[in-house]
Amino acid sequence: MGKLNIKSVMLDTSFCIRLMDENDTLHQNALDYFQHFLDEKITIHLSTVAVAEYTVVDDADNLPLHLLQIEAFDFKDATTAGKFHGEIYGKKANVEGYNRRIIANDVKILAQTFTKQVDAIITKDVDSYSKYVKPLSNAGLLQIVFLDLNTSLSTRLGQLF
Repeated sequence: MGKLNIKSVMLDTSFCIRLMDENDTLHQNALDYFQHFLDEKITIHLSTVAVAEYTVVDDADNLPLHLLQIEAFDFKDATTAGKFHGEIYGKKANVEGYNRRIIANDVKILAQTFTKQVDAIITKDVDSYSKYVKPLSNAGLLQIVFLDLNTSLSTRLGQLF
């Protein structure tokens, strides 16, 4: 089997949901990627921000926590998220109808990938690439491999079977 050429990956909430839901159409993709991460000894990170989102749908203790490096959202992450938010949305007071500045959880998790020096993020949310990753990359603030859970591992690795 080929390799992704990464040493670490951050799981986002959508990945965790698909990994644990056997009835989800992307469950097998999530299992394949997760097994690949384990087989290749890729460090698997999970943000406490994603844990907070995940617990809306399931008990976080159901996740394979013993295989994950849990990343608490700390002061450095917070200041980085603010910088990222400023780049993406500018300094305006209102963002998409909010009457105060709200920093999206996706931006917080991306800030953690930067501060924790994580190589990649995996998500089913392809909109987050155009909304967050691409603008931050274009500004020279973030260099990360974006893994789309909608694409099977074998397709990503260029394998026929």
